[in-house]
Amino acid sequence: MKGLAVFLVVALLVIGGLYTTGVFSGTTWWQPNSGDQPAPGDVMTEDKSIETQGAQSARVELRMGAGKVNVQGGASNLMDATFLYNVPAWKPTVDYVVANSQGNLLVREPSGTYSFTAKYRYDWNIRLNSSMPVDMEVKTGAGNTSLDLSDMMVRTLIVDAGASSALIKGSPRAMTSMDVKTGVGSVNIDLTGDWKNSATVHVDGGVGSIKLVVPRNVGVTVEAKRGIGSISTPGFTQDGSTYHNAAYG
Repeated sequence: MKGLAVFLVVALLVIGGLYTTGVFSGTTWWQPNSGDQPAPGDVMTEDKSIETQGAQSARVELRMGAGKVNVQGGASNLMDATFLYNVPAWKPTVDYVVANSQGNLLVREPSGTYSFTAKYRYDWNIRLNSSMPVDMEVKTGAGNTSLDLSDMMVRTLIVDAGASSALIKGSPRAMTSMDVKTGVGSVNIDLTGDWKNSATVHVDGGVGSIKLVVPRNVGVTVEAKRGIGSISTPGFTQDGSTYHNAAYG
């Protein structure tokens, strides 16, 4: 099906408007309690592996308040991960159950104080199985998120990046939908590759930049709306707020 897949890429660039209307006022789930900051210690390293336990597909959910998340394929198990942290109370919690041939994996930061300053170290380096169909949800507060799904079978992806900068490479072998939301920070999404299915991508940005890189040989249509800022679409034909490339249609 090379060259036959069709994308519907909807990029809602509402830059600055959310802040002026007060949508981001108040305390969000990932903001730290400045009055109760833990003391950092030596960096601890923990390796964690989760076997598939007979699952034929998996739902993977990652929840981090502040830090760095790096996800890629290549795991021999469902997950092979290395966690680095210098606050003992921040040891990640990993839960996994299998029901009706579907594995449900949750990796989360324990409830409590979140902070992302130079004195704290909180890194999740996660490798997932490249051949198992996966539906993934990633929720982060502040920091950096890197998701390289290019050699995986990720069907659906939901990302709530908060104030994180996010780098995302799509999963051309299996992906049908991607939904990315960010408040503050840059989002770079790479959709190049040999796509097997049509896919819908929705990106909702607050304050920052959004960059989409798409394949030339696949039909792509983009609907882009913005608050403050500009839209640049080299290689696309514009029709109002809709843009399409030469391969579309």
